[in-house]
Amino acid sequence: MAETYSTRQKSILKKLEQAGEISIQLLADTLSVSTMTIHRDLNRLESAGLVVKKHGSVALSTNRATSDSHTCAMCGRPVSDRTAFTLSLTNGEQLRACCAHCGLMLQQKIENVWQSMTTDFLYGHMVSTSQATFLIGNDLTICCAPSVLAFGNRKDAERFQTGFGGKIAGMEETIEFLHRMMHAKKTA
Repeated sequence: MAETYSTRQKSILKKLEQAGEISIQLLADTLSVSTMTIHRDLNRLESAGLVVKKHGSVALSTNRATSDSHTCAMCGRPVSDRTAFTLSLTNGEQLRACCAHCGLMLQQKIENVWQSMTTDFLYGHMVSTSQATFLIGNDLTICCAPSVLAFGNRKDAERFQTGFGGKIAGMEETIEFLHRMMHAKKTA
């Protein structure tokens, strides 16, 4: 499920998209709240990678609005054409991730995703993420762990599963799997 933000936090992001950088005091005055309230909102937005707080001001994160298609917007690793994942945002921006693992996590983190596409691991063509078949928890780690490989059709995923194990899943089940893995690491 995508992260949700308060109306005030959305207003802050909208103002930053228009101005680029704004003083914290001006945000507090404009939104009729204390600077401490603005700081709490900014801390949440900063932890999501959307903004960068500076001394007395805030700016949009360069990672959020990056047009650099060579590095993953989630983990910073190089993006390979073989495993690339692309998010198209409602504002026209595109973000790329190094693999389906990072792409699906990024998709859950950003709220204005219009479309997501992943690369078929065998054939290299782009597939709508909602239509892709994923092989999760397999023995082959090409990029990030736990491994998530995307396929354009279930039959190819089943053939690959025969040699490398793992579980075949759709997009929602894959996202749940990644969340369980992250939660397991936090409690371990």
